[in-house]
Formats: sequence, C-alpha cells, structure tokens
Amino acid sequence: MSGARMADQVRGTASAAEAQVRASAAAVGSLRQDVAAGRLRLDPVAGQEIQHMLAEQVDQVQNWLKRATDLGRRAPLGRNPVGQAVAAKLADHGTGDGDSFTGVLQQYRQVLEDTREAVEDAMRRSRADDERAEEEFRRIGQQL
Repeated sequence: MSGARMADQVRGTASAAEAQVRASAAAVGSLRQDVAAGRLRLDPVAGQEIQHMLAEQVDQVQNWLKRATDLGRRAPLGRNPVGQAVAAKLADHGTGDGDSFTGVLQQYRQVLEDTREAVEDAMRRSRADDERAEEEFRRIGQQL
C-alpha cells in the first residue's frame, strides 16, 4: 500500500470517529437539557452504576492516549523527501490536533466527562425532588 493511500485511510478513519464523537456530544447536550428541564430523574443506585462504567471508560481512554503517543513517531519510510513528507503526515494524523487519533480520543474523553456531570446532575435533582416530596408528606402528616 502506498504511503499516500495509507494516509488517506488514517484520515478517513479519524474523521469518521470524530463525527461519531460529535454526535455523542450532541446527545449529551440533549441529556443535559432534559436534566435541567426536570424531564430526567435518575435513581442514585443506577446513577452510581453508570458513573462506575463511565469512570472505567475514562480510564481506558487515558490508557489509549498514553499508548497513542507512539503514533506520533515518524515511520521509517526513507530519507527521500516523499518518504519524509508521508511519515510526517502519518505522524500528524496520529497525534496532531483536530481529527488525529489522539484529538478524537481527547474529544471522546470530554464527552465521557460531560456525561458523568449530567448523570451527577440527574442524581442530584432526583435526591432533591425526593427530599421535597418527603418534606411535603411530613407537613401533610403533621396537619392531620
């Protein structure tokens, strides 16, 4: 496979992953809106399970990011100008900004963190609603 073709494949894969991460970020935005509007409540036990899964995924992304630094090394494609240019381009797709693999992983990690915050907000709202309902029942009980 030619170096240019390999670079195109890397770019295509990273772009597709970035599009999926953007879609996930939009979904998290909708989740946050539902939480803020009170349309979503989350049982604390279920919320803790979700937070645990999110924390595990964040840890996995951190491990991938550590390993992805190897993608930033230039491949030994020769000392000629074309080989050097392709090696630089591949390294940039691995660890550069934007649609590089590490860039996409960093965006994904942010989506996970935003999701974790939305889950925390939903749990907090659920607890507050439960406390208000409990207080209301107590007040009604005292009036009887």
